[in-house]
Amino acid sequence: MQPGTLEHTDDLAQIEVVVFLQSVDLFRFCRAEELLRLARISHQKHYTDGDVIYSAGDRPDGIYCVVRGQVTVDGEPGQGHIVAPLFTFGVRGVLTGRMRVETARAAADSLVLFFDAEDFFDLLAHNIDIVRALFRQLLGSSFDEGGEEQ
Repeated sequence: MQPGTLEHTDDLAQIEVVVFLQSVDLFRFCRAEELLRLARISHQKHYTDGDVIYSAGDRPDGIYCVVRGQVTVDGEPGQGHIVAPLFTFGVRGVLTGRMRVETARAAADSLVLFFDAEDFFDLLAHNIDIVRALFRQLLGSSFDEGGEEQ
């Protein structure tokens, strides 16, 4: 079997995925209804310590979010970082449409949520509130609550 395709009895129920997504960095400004839509397109994947999730040069197939375990993302020498639970990786490649420039590898036995790029963009195309929430997160705190640039 391919890494990330194993069936496990510890998979999360859809409501657990929604509750989990409430605390995820990328989706922190999404409302419950939007999180439910995101949960519906997510896929749970399990990786064993050392499994390659994607490699530099791969097509950006989707966005990943660590539920349990941890993932290392290594690009240029000295530019690697660890992705812990509640954080996403692979976002830049999906948003830019450019080939992956880093390799992501499970640094421990890990459970991740996977959002297929095509499904993700289809969801965004029909849900402007999710787009607004993602922009708000990606642009950071340069805007106050009233939407005025600081």
